[in-house]
Amino acid sequence: MAKDNTGRLGAESDFVKHDADNMVLLGNAHIDNLMHIVVALGAEMWSGQQRVKIMEKLLSTHGKVTTEMIEQYEPTQEETDVWAAERKAMVDRVYSVMARNNEEALSFGSKEPNQDRR
Repeated sequence: MAKDNTGRLGAESDFVKHDADNMVLLGNAHIDNLMHIVVALGAEMWSGQQRVKIMEKLLSTHGKVTTEMIEQYEPTQEETDVWAAERKAMVDRVYSVMARNNEEALSFGSKEPNQDRR
């Protein structure tokens, strides 16, 4: 994994750079915190998947893997393109639920039956 301009590996840097730590964006600070956790977990999951892909490539080409080999690995443009498509598919699969229409959704404590509301 190539180092960024700060000298850190991509997995070691924050997934989002911002200065909005004290802002409430979703109407409730707790919901903002949960959203931050969800996005951070997705970033961690993807960086782990990418690292596994690098290890698999190194094993198939060199028959061995070291931490240094992983950290020095430079993906080809084809690999970068494939990984971008796979990352987009993962993001769509995991986060698309946030875009669904919830106008008719019932609250958790509702006594009204939820059948035929899909």
